[in-house]
Amino acid sequence: MVMMIPTRIYRLTTLVFATTSFALSGPDSSDGFGPSLDSARENGPQIFNAVHNAMREFGSSLHHNGMSLFPGVIPEGVLLYHGTGSKEIPTGFEWLAFEIEHAEAFARCQVRLPESVDGNQSPGSSAFVMHPSPPDKPWRPKCPPNAGGGFLHIYQASRPLNILYIDGMAAGKTHMGTIDTQDILLATNRSRALFDELGRADGLCALARKWKIDGFIRMEPGFEIIYCDFRNGLRLVSANRRPPVEDPSEQDDLDILIFEWARAAAQRYQGIGSSRVVLDYSSMVSGFFYPINLTNPDPERPDLPRLVQASEAEIDVVREHVGDAVVRSVSSRKNPVDWQGVTDMIVTRYAKRLPFMAQTDSIDILRNEINGLLNIFIDYAEPDEGFSAARQRCAKFYLQSAHGRTLEDEFIYAGIERTTTEICTALFEVRKLVLEDPDADEGSAVEAIHQIIRDLMETLAWPEWKECGQCQPDELCFVAMWPFGNVEDHYNPSCVNFSSVLSRSNYWQDLPPQLSMERQLWEKDGEAGSEEL
Repeated sequence: MVMMIPTRIYRLTTLVFATTSFALSGPDSSDGFGPSLDSARENGPQIFNAVHNAMREFGSSLHHNGMSLFPGVIPEGVLLYHGTGSKEIPTGFEWLAFEIEHAEAFARCQVRLPESVDGNQSPGSSAFVMHPSPPDKPWRPKCPPNAGGGFLHIYQASRPLNILYIDGMAAGKTHMGTIDTQDILLATNRSRALFDELGRADGLCALARKWKIDGFIRMEPGFEIIYCDFRNGLRLVSANRRPPVEDPSEQDDLDILIFEWARAAAQRYQGIGSSRVVLDYSSMVSGFFYPINLTNPDPERPDLPRLVQASEAEIDVVREHVGDAVVRSVSSRKNPVDWQGVTDMIVTRYAKRLPFMAQTDSIDILRNEINGLLNIFIDYAEPDEGFSAARQRCAKFYLQSAHGRTLEDEFIYAGIERTTTEICTALFEVRKLVLEDPDADEGSAVEAIHQIIRDLMETLAWPEWKECGQCQPDELCFVAMWPFGNVEDHYNPSCVNFSSVLSRSNYWQDLPPQLSMERQLWEKDGEAGSEEL
């Protein structure tokens, strides 16, 4: 028996909610604008990937323009790390890392750097500023001689920490759309300077206070938290000083330091691990739920969704939805549906078989593969015109265990069902070619099947098809993670030697010249670091 998500009383209340809280008024609004099952179905593969890649470094790096947000919890007891130049606990917002190597990169003495890292000095601004732990500096300048090292703080969650996870490469400061959900959706600020991380975090923490959450999870090489109040919810375990410059204990090889940072991030390619973050998928809010124009104005990157063409009225509606979902998630604490587990089951079923079918030229292998995939859905004792019932069973098979309770569950269900429908439709077309026409030309049939599977794989765009396999100990499977990575690392990740990671950055087109300057500073002799730049 095929189980469906039932029609619930909740649907009635949420539909009323959708026509009240999501309704717009005024000349720039669209009557009845809101999330819809039609939009969720239209954007099914994108919703599928947003769920499947959530809190996973590899898939989130490939689909780096995230359009989705997930409330969640960091359980009590989880360890988090903070690299800084001071032993003191921060008095306001600051950044926390999930990986030691991520925080160690910032646990250094501080050097004056230009205020404007967008490439233009702001009129009237001071030439240089000091910031104790700049989160937007991927390369830390080498400290002056005799300078003490920075500090590595270790914190432990003293209670469950409420967070909002912003998906994609949301800590990547680019003009490619990686920060659209922060600046355009959450802050409604379309003119923020690219590297204005202090202003960005300040605005996000104002929302955090309104929504009663502790911070925001974003991703660069590694996941980080913009944590809004270090004196609430965290226990300081230690704040140990790093070795001073010229000490043999100092990590003074920049290639190794960056390589190990990237390796630590790579260890989270398939998840943050140890249940350190529990996402509430049932409260996910996505731009893909809405009839928003997410087309990228850059015709060369149609694969990257953008929010730049969404109207202010539309953005207001989505932001209100995010706030309502966050507040509801924090207050309800009900067990969400494990939608990522559903996507995992689907991906593990098809991820290896589809490329196998796209490559083999044997019609016998294709026939056996398609029978192995589809026979479970077919009752050969019953008539089934066009296999319509079998197709339905195929599309809904892995959704049978998903019993949603929220409107967001409905949208996710619709998106995943649209994705599995695409898969099953393609597979039954393949079955028709290999089983139902005995007079068909074998060569033509194989060619047609290859095209069907290739088109399906392009639609699905699963990250599993870009994994490297086993790398050598001095290598890592490297995908472009801001600010590192070349064009080929995004499109074709490969095993990369430790000595080449730092030099790879041409995928991120708009890295400002100051970042290259910082790298040069680190690589120069120590006396250069004492200059006021």
